[in-house]
Amino acid sequence: MADRSGAVRTVLAITVVLSACSLLYELLIAQTLSMLAGNTIVWYSLTVGGYLGAMGLGAVAVGTRAARSSWNTLFIVELLLSVVGACAVLVIQLAHSLYLFFSATPSGGNVLLFFGVSFAMILLVGVLSGIELPLLIQLGNDASEDGKITNRVLGWDYLGALVAGLLFPLALVPFFDLAVIGFGTALVNLSAGTYVLYRFVPHKRRFRLKTAFALAFGGALVFGISQGGRIQQYFLKRYYFHQEAAALGSPVGPLSELPDIERFYSPYQKIDLVHDTSVYEGAILTDAYSTKYAEDPSLPKDWFLFLNGDFQVTSNYEEIYHEWFAHVPIILSGKVPERVLVMGAGDGLLLRELVKHEAIRSIRHVDLDRTLVGLAKDHPMFTAMNRRAFDDPRIQTEFGDAFQVIRRSREKYDAIYLDFPYVMDYNLSKLYSREFFHFVRARLAEGGYAVLDAPAPNLRPDPDPEGNLRLQRGGETDIYYNTIRSAGFESIVPFHTRLEIDNPSAFEALETWPSTPTMEGAASREDLRRALRREWMRQFIDVHASNLEQGFILMWNDDRDPTAHTYVDLGIDLHVLNERRFGLAFPPPFSRSEDIDPFKVNSILRPTLPNRRILSVRKPW
Repeated sequence: MADRSGAVRTVLAITVVLSACSLLYELLIAQTLSMLAGNTIVWYSLTVGGYLGAMGLGAVAVGTRAARSSWNTLFIVELLLSVVGACAVLVIQLAHSLYLFFSATPSGGNVLLFFGVSFAMILLVGVLSGIELPLLIQLGNDASEDGKITNRVLGWDYLGALVAGLLFPLALVPFFDLAVIGFGTALVNLSAGTYVLYRFVPHKRRFRLKTAFALAFGGALVFGISQGGRIQQYFLKRYYFHQEAAALGSPVGPLSELPDIERFYSPYQKIDLVHDTSVYEGAILTDAYSTKYAEDPSLPKDWFLFLNGDFQVTSNYEEIYHEWFAHVPIILSGKVPERVLVMGAGDGLLLRELVKHEAIRSIRHVDLDRTLVGLAKDHPMFTAMNRRAFDDPRIQTEFGDAFQVIRRSREKYDAIYLDFPYVMDYNLSKLYSREFFHFVRARLAEGGYAVLDAPAPNLRPDPDPEGNLRLQRGGETDIYYNTIRSAGFESIVPFHTRLEIDNPSAFEALETWPSTPTMEGAASREDLRRALRREWMRQFIDVHASNLEQGFILMWNDDRDPTAHTYVDLGIDLHVLNERRFGLAFPPPFSRSEDIDPFKVNSILRPTLPNRRILSVRKPW
């Protein structure tokens, strides 16, 4: 009886471990897909759904012969599952790297190949996990006195899933790379399988071969864990430097000659600092538009900040974005706000611009991520860029979810700045929702404004015949506008960072640039060659200006004239923004007679953002 009781406990303990490992593999695949393709809810749902369906296939596939040799079959399944689980993240990342490589070549990337590989890994893990459970039930029933412990095996299997569900978000993802988690999970899985081999499988032929393979693979997993940093750098470089890899003709090479990526972990996101020294052709025009490097050549160059793989800001041109964001609303309002609320902006660059105004008495800064703010306060690259803005005594930083902070707040502010990452996942969608903007409007003092960075690709659509802004159906501008209107804002003014094309300094820089074509042989007449050359330079400048364009939306509670755009010198040091560029910042006004389209309103209960295709792959640029 004691032996049977011990055998039952062993089966139940193994069930917990194996169930946790199987679910961890699927969570790793889901997290990898959400990082590489966005749409977290979509890919977690599809991954879990595919996993459960594949488990059903695996359970049906267990035949009578396998049941008669359950312990040996279980060992083989666990060995295969540990191999597949350990490789799952690597295989998906490699498929993504190859997609990016070929997307930067004339042949182009195949998105179906990437997702096909991903679903193959989902199904493999699911089928093998589905084979596990019937075997464990059979083993448990064989070990028990009455042969009826199916319910207990199922219960402990669910308990193992709970353990994995708790460990993954709380103890693993915030601190370890996904590939390392996969190796560690596979090592636990393999250890359980090896225990089954030595304890329950008869030591007959091929036993030594099985043992040798298990030990060799275990050693490989330990080595993989020890090399986690190198593996991480390999895939980070393949992601951020995929264009350089394409230029080198290196689809799988390590790119060791390129600088390492600085990755920092927080409970909420992966923070990457990329020092990309490759030459961007538009850099020849930097000094033609900005005085930043002329005034301080020691400022950082060629640094890029990414959050969860999405581009946020570059040291080379960040002043264009932040000067428009901070100061255009103040110019339009006609006065400097005294009480300011800033939500997001953890890099400190927007705060750097705001503290230039002595009339601002207080800035309440709310950010979710302590790690990002800590970097902004201490990392040499950040402190050089933000001029240690956090040291200004008017700034009071607190940490929390912006939605809950604005919902519970009872203070009034003269200005509210909303600087959030672009909506790639539904978990960020709430910060662009009707409910959120309703709370923002409630927190504005009389005459106060709120401003949102809204980097929609169609923020600058063509006007209609009457000169009003034509909202492109299906685009994000349409969603922003209808959502903000539905929250009760009376006046909505979009603006964007736009640089003039007819900049004499820009043309002068291109005249002496070796890469500027001479147009020799293009025409027989000298004046025509000069005209063609100047047209090429004009188009080059226009492309550069378009690449730097960012969008914003300014909101007031009261009714204002959306066409009143009068420039006022604020009396502060600016590197880019001037009267000419201020005038270029405004597209034609919105047509105020349009009704709110309820199907374009982004709400917590019915999100319409992110507005993107499901089968889309994340790229850094």
